[in-house]
Amino acid sequence: MRGAGSSSPPELESLVLKGEREAQPGNYIPLSFMGTAAAVVIASNERATLNSVVEELIRLPLQEIIVVLNGCSDGSFSALEHHPRLIKLSFPERLGHDVGRALGAAMTTCDSVLFVDGDLPVAAEDLAPFLLAIEQGSDVALNDITPFLPSFMKQDAVTYSKMFLNMTLGRRDLLANSLTAVPHALSRKALNTLGHISLIVPPKAHALALLHGLTVTAPHSVNVVKKNRIRSTNTGPTNAVAGLIKGDHIEALAEVMKACGTRLNFTRLTRGELAKVRNGR
Repeated sequence: MRGAGSSSPPELESLVLKGEREAQPGNYIPLSFMGTAAAVVIASNERATLNSVVEELIRLPLQEIIVVLNGCSDGSFSALEHHPRLIKLSFPERLGHDVGRALGAAMTTCDSVLFVDGDLPVAAEDLAPFLLAIEQGSDVALNDITPFLPSFMKQDAVTYSKMFLNMTLGRRDLLANSLTAVPHALSRKALNTLGHISLIVPPKAHALALLHGLTVTAPHSVNVVKKNRIRSTNTGPTNAVAGLIKGDHIEALAEVMKACGTRLNFTRLTRGELAKVRNGR
């Protein structure tokens, strides 16, 4: 992979979106994809950061960049007018970030889809590994947030929920990595298997991906923990976002129970059988 400052080879012309370039040629990252790639951006009043997010995306060989403007009232739509290549979906009412991702995913037929948030500018160099992982055979490429988490005793209930879900699905190695965190990327196989509607509940989609035997990896780490925009809804021990994510994990665990039983694969013994073993010692 070539970073900023490299020149674009002739073959890159067949990989970038049609139309005039919106960045200097030296800023492009010439990735050689066999398939096509798209990005979905979710924005809710992110005018201050949205252009920075898009400017990094246009450095990648993406066939489509879909921006879902989710109940924006700060002029985010007009802020993107100088990016003619974008596909903009604007909804006057807030649908929720996860609903926006599902809608964006439904709009594209590309072979791989990268998902990012409009309030978290991430350098193209840090986005490319997720697309490359899909190109190399992964169906789900997660953000490895493990290096940025506190020690186990200081982690919150959301992190414990993510770890427990992975544990029940036999993927302890994924730790707290989940479709709940961006950036992440999905293959066309994953989108067809799961259905774009499943993305409305990311932990459930995560669980279904593993239950269906899709290849799930965490190829790269982007520190979204530190960069996450502070809002009244995502701070404090009882904040609304944490409550929503924990509820989503309960729904995901219910899905796992349907496939693996109420004991979530931890034991095949009933309570009575466990009592016999315990009492027989």
